[in-house]
Amino acid sequence: MKSKIKLLMIFVAILISLVPTTQIFAQGSEGITTRDTFVNSKKCFANPSPNVDWSSCNASSIGIFFKNLSGANLSKVVAKNSKFYAVNLSGANLKNAVLINGDFAYANLSGADLRGADLSYVDFYHTNLAGADLRGANTVGTRFPGVDFSNAKLTGLNLSHTNIIGATMSNADLQNTILTSVDMRNANFAGANLGNANLSNSDITGGSFADADLTGTNVGGLDYSGTDMSCHGNPVCRGD
Repeated sequence: MKSKIKLLMIFVAILISLVPTTQIFAQGSEGITTRDTFVNSKKCFANPSPNVDWSSCNASSIGIFFKNLSGANLSKVVAKNSKFYAVNLSGANLKNAVLINGDFAYANLSGADLRGADLSYVDFYHTNLAGADLRGANTVGTRFPGVDFSNAKLTGLNLSHTNIIGATMSNADLQNTILTSVDMRNANFAGANLGNANLSNSDITGGSFADADLTGTNVGGLDYSGTDMSCHGNPVCRGD
């Protein structure tokens, strides 16, 4: 009898060892849905909360909704295919984070540090990125419709072929930024610094460059019909 029990215990232990711990799927009252556990560190299992430290954790394929992660440390986090819907990430550290194919619709990333982050194919639909720092970020295929980029640091970014329809870019630093073939209809660049930026073949109909600095800006093929061109530093400006 004892030998049978022992064999049964060994069999159960083998079954448990075969369960793929990296494919946990759970949803609870914490407002988080996961299919992948974090890396083996206690901090990575902490509930979403202000100033939480998930730095260097694996948070891929998770869903977080309406939670407060303001001031969180998500530097070097790997969060591919994850959803942060209407999450408060204001002042968060996302430096060098990998957020490929993520969804940050209606999230608050004001003042967030996104320097060097991989934001390729991320959807920032109506996201608040006011005062955020995206310098050195990868924005290939990223969508920014209705985003608030006021006072954001976007220098040197490649935003070609992106969607920033209706975006607020007022007072943003866009020096040397590539904005070729961009759909930015009704976008507001009031007071923005677009020095030496490339806006060729883009569409900003119905938008505004009021008091914007377009010194050295490439505007070849730019459709600015119906746009407030009271900018300065460029022959197309009516404010000069």
